[in-house]
This record gives sequence, structure tokens and C-alpha cells, in this order.
Amino acid sequence: MRENVPKLVGKISMQSHLEELAGAVETLIAEENVDPGRLFVLTNSEGAIHAVNYQVQAKSNRFKGLLLTGAPGRSVGDLGRSQIFNQIKHLPNAEALMKPYDDAVADFLAGKPMTIAPSLPEGIKLLLHSLENPANLPFARELWTYRLSDHIGKIDEPVLVLIGKKDIQVDWRIDGGLLEEATAQKTSASYVYPENANHVLKHEEKPMEAINAQYAAINYNAPDAKLDEEAADAILNWLKKHGQP
Repeated sequence: MRENVPKLVGKISMQSHLEELAGAVETLIAEENVDPGRLFVLTNSEGAIHAVNYQVQAKSNRFKGLLLTGAPGRSVGDLGRSQIFNQIKHLPNAEALMKPYDDAVADFLAGKPMTIAPSLPEGIKLLLHSLENPANLPFARELWTYRLSDHIGKIDEPVLVLIGKKDIQVDWRIDGGLLEEATAQKTSASYVYPENANHVLKHEEKPMEAINAQYAAINYNAPDAKLDEEAADAILNWLKKHGQP
């Protein structure tokens, strides 16, 4: 793997992700025990973007249905900014801190070198540096401006969007609302917002105000973390309804 990294620099893009997914689908349906007419995709977070991007462009080997969990309705850039602000909003100068961040991102999207202010928290600096890392381009710019809500309405196959109400990365009201609006004319689209599911569909008893990024990072894969039953039931029931031959 390490020797392949230099070969990928500057070549990672939405198109390369599309080609990789198309290759995976072709490999899967080549298996004799796989029915290509009953192929569904279950995604989480950014994965929803790539699945929808594939489905919109695929002329063959299309998914029979798409299950999009933790799906963002806003652009990835807007979502990222919201996540950053939520982590620093307790600081008295939170709004002022976002100004140099916004300026740096504007330069990045314009293809200019970013000026990263020394006043920014170290974590935000690392994020900005990662965006303009040549290994992440042009994909980072493409992804940062991608809005799933601009594309999901182009899909005619059944779609289930599932966003937990304990998700601190995607907001079920904001992001779910944008996606619902985009599919308002699609009877094939359905939405479920489990009361206690987090971003990775684990059950979370704590109230939203007690959950932050540090807590989530530790608890997503904690030994006692369990799949949220409401989320699991929603997925299984949807598959039973749409997965019949």
C-alpha cells in the first residue's frame, strides 16, 4: 500500500471514487450467488454522497435501493463549518475565530494558497492544512462544495434516509429537512429519525447537550456501544418491503 501512495497524489477525485465504486459493483455481481436485480447499498455519512453520485450516473448495474444513514443535506463545507463552530462556540471569541477560517476556506475554494492565521486553534489549522494537501486534491475541493440535496431528487429508485436525533455531525432537522424538501415529489423516498441513534447508529442515552466531539470519538466504538434498535428495525423493515424479488 505505501508504495502506491505517490501514484495517487493529485489523482483522487469524485470521478476516481465513482470508478472505484463501479468496479466494486461489477466485482460483486460477478459472483454467481448475487442477484444483480436485488442489489442495495447501505451507506454512512460521506458514503451517501458517493452512492448517490454513482446512482445518478450509472447506465447499468444500478442499485435497486439506497439506504443513506447520517446523510448530509448541506454542502460538506457548510456542514464542516457548523461542526467546527459547535466545538468552539463556548469561547468568548468564537465568532471572531471563524473569520480567518472562512477567509482561508474562500482562498482554498478559489484555488489560491491559504493564509492560515496563527490565532486559529491547532485542530482547525490541521484541518485546513489537510484540505490543501496535494494528496487530497482535487477531491477536497469537489467534496467541499457538493450538496447531496442537489442530487438526491434525481433518483427514482427507493431511498431511505436515516439520521439519528443524537447525531452531532449531521442535524436531523437541518440536513434531513433539506433532503426531504429535495425529494418532496418522490414517493419512493422515506425518512426515519430514531430518537436515540448517534451518527454511526449506536444507541445513545445521554441528552444532546451532554454529547460533544470528544465524547463521541471515544464512545462510537466503545466496548459497550450497541446498535440502536429503532434504527436497525427501520433498516430491516425497509429492506423487507423493497427487497422482494
